[in-house]
Amino acid sequence: MNRCLMIANTSWYLFNFHQGLILDLQEAGWEVETVAPEDDYTVKLQAISQRHHTLHMHRRGGNPLKDLIACRELFCLFRQRQPQAVLNFTPKPNVYGTLAAHWLDIPAINNITGLGTLFAEPTIMNRVAQFLFRISQPKAHHVLFQNQDDRALFIDRGYVAAEKTSRIPGSGIDLNRFIPTEAPNDGIVRFILVARMLRMKGVEEFVEAARQLRAERSDVEFLLLGHVDAGSANSISESQIKAWHKEGVINYLGGVSNVAPKIAQADCVVLPSYYREGVPRSLLEAAAMAKPIITTDTVGCRDAVDHGLTGLICQPRNAQSLKDALTEIANMSHIERVALGQAGRIKMQKSFDVNRVIKAYITLLAPLKETPALETLITDTK
Repeated sequence: MNRCLMIANTSWYLFNFHQGLILDLQEAGWEVETVAPEDDYTVKLQAISQRHHTLHMHRRGGNPLKDLIACRELFCLFRQRQPQAVLNFTPKPNVYGTLAAHWLDIPAINNITGLGTLFAEPTIMNRVAQFLFRISQPKAHHVLFQNQDDRALFIDRGYVAAEKTSRIPGSGIDLNRFIPTEAPNDGIVRFILVARMLRMKGVEEFVEAARQLRAERSDVEFLLLGHVDAGSANSISESQIKAWHKEGVINYLGGVSNVAPKIAQADCVVLPSYYREGVPRSLLEAAAMAKPIITTDTVGCRDAVDHGLTGLICQPRNAQSLKDALTEIANMSHIERVALGQAGRIKMQKSFDVNRVIKAYITLLAPLKETPALETLITDTK
């Protein structure tokens, strides 16, 4: 049996972003086992993978001893399960999963899902992380990048040879799951921001732009959808969000497992992120549902929109620039907004279909399959 292990820093990530890959790899003859810390989605992963292994890794912790323990844990797991390949997602698995696989001569295929603030701030932790990428990525069998900016950065810094890299369209989008849905044409223009409640996602700029626009007109509504990420130093507190909600500037919808019904009611999806994204999933989902999008001219974000054709691009960390973009969308007719959204759907069909991501993995994995023993080949031909 050809076995591959898929590793990420949360079960939530693997289930929400790569359940299609898990199922299609199984159809292609792979035994797929998942490896991630336990969370609310672990049970769902167990239901679709051949086996799930709990990984004791904190996705943000900077304790080197704990990270080394997690690396040893991966090494022991790989030695026990003896996969033909390991597929790493998210930063820590990309580093420690690659090193553990290299020590056992197992090919590792990495997916660079976004670099956050890793290259934006010269902190000690960021320098350590850059060093870890520098020593680990050359040992990968192949490295996949979700945008050209990240790919160029890794190649220019010598982290990985160009011939061992490819670009894929983000995590891809399931066009059968996220389908075009027209917003109500009721005279209210609804803007929704879908993200974890982090400052770097541009939540504060969204609220400020909403406050200014609501002071000028009554036909707009602003919604926040996403979990409060209390474990992050960049998190916006629940009390702050409740204060905005009480003020009436935004309606906070909390976090939900299925975002599609909420997106369906919106006229426009907004993500004013200044975080170094891969390609933001929320924007792919929105465009697949034929919603115009507003995002920033930043790495990853700009890949998801064609300015003026499928949505608008504004400047990061700039509430006025965002307000101008919101105003432009609000001033459009319902038909004009629908036309932008339809163009976004076509963009997703052409460039971001999840099947393109799945095909890339199947192509990379094909040469790594075990060759059947000669005796088996002789028996099969009798």
